[in-house]
Amino acid sequence: MTPTQKIELTHCFEPQIRQFGGPIFFTTSQETPLSGITASGSFGLVDTGRKKLLVTCYHVRETFQQERSAHPDLSMWICFNTTKPVAFAPERPVDGDRRFDIATFEIDPAPVVSGGREFFPLDRIPAPPIAVDDSVGFIGFPGYLRSVVDDKLGFGRQPYGVCVQSVDGLRFHADVSKMVTEPDHLRGISGSPCFKLRSGRPIQLVGFATAHAIGHLCFSHARCLNADGSIVRTVK
Repeated sequence: MTPTQKIELTHCFEPQIRQFGGPIFFTTSQETPLSGITASGSFGLVDTGRKKLLVTCYHVRETFQQERSAHPDLSMWICFNTTKPVAFAPERPVDGDRRFDIATFEIDPAPVVSGGREFFPLDRIPAPPIAVDDSVGFIGFPGYLRSVVDDKLGFGRQPYGVCVQSVDGLRFHADVSKMVTEPDHLRGISGSPCFKLRSGRPIQLVGFATAHAIGHLCFSHARCLNADGSIVRTVK
């Protein structure tokens, strides 16, 4: 991504994309969700035309279930407005798929709207194809930027801009070895909605960040979502 594209990401695209996602976290606290946080991730908000969905990674829900089996007091919370986290029960997803590392949940739009967030209108703006060298931008909430001060929870917002390095069906990848020097600095971005960026053109939701390893970041294409919130099982 060129210096000009990085400036566009920060000043032009970030304000357009930040309302479509947010942080999600686990906590063992019984008194306030602002303490006892054990892990965090990210989520995206999508309107398919048939359902309003919260989308995060399959492994986020799976990790929560594993940790709660050892700590029954563990609960999951989501932040539409970081000053007022909302309890979230992930027991009944619409669907989940380990292959794409995606889980979908139908969600009440009222707290989303009151928290200043929006659902990306995937029914009106379908996910476009993705190709090598396409520019993709997203906002993550990495755990190392998380803080609790005076009982106020803060999730540092970090914009990322990458170029697609390879495409494998409904999965694509980017080299982030030069962008992120500390692997831990990507922890917490799982589930972040990502957008295809083109100068002078509207943003388009194209996928979700799912995993990172050895300098590479993986994404699942938004075309893996069906209008009813289910996840495709056969890739043509």
